[in-house]
Amino acid sequence: MARVLVVDDDPAVCELIQDVLQEVRLEAVCVSGDDAAYRRIPTLPTIQALVVDVNLGPGTTGYDVARFARQVIPDLPVLYISGEVGAEAFSSFAVPDSGFLEKPFMPDELLAALVGRLKPGQGSPSKKRRRR
Repeated sequence: MARVLVVDDDPAVCELIQDVLQEVRLEAVCVSGDDAAYRRIPTLPTIQALVVDVNLGPGTTGYDVARFARQVIPDLPVLYISGEVGAEAFSSFAVPDSGFLEKPFMPDELLAALVGRLKPGQGSPSKKRRRR
């Protein structure tokens, strides 16, 4: 089972992502901000992807968290999510080979954006999902 670190300061978004990923047999580990992410990333060398909100409130941004994560796990797939930052800023500040998904998004959009970034065999969205 692939493990995905989700960093978002909105517990409802984190819970939604966790539910969606669990339905397709992906494990989501959620943290609520940059401090928690900086503490967890070095202790989770088995994460296979990072989903990170660009705007994490006070402190650093999701761009900074992703850069740190790539220092620890250089080939880590990264998917940025945001309801406030557009694709223009994403292309300027994002780590290479990352993706961007604008909030609000549908569960299928999240899965397509994330599973497409996982290495073969890490994510298998084969389980039938219920409609939300």
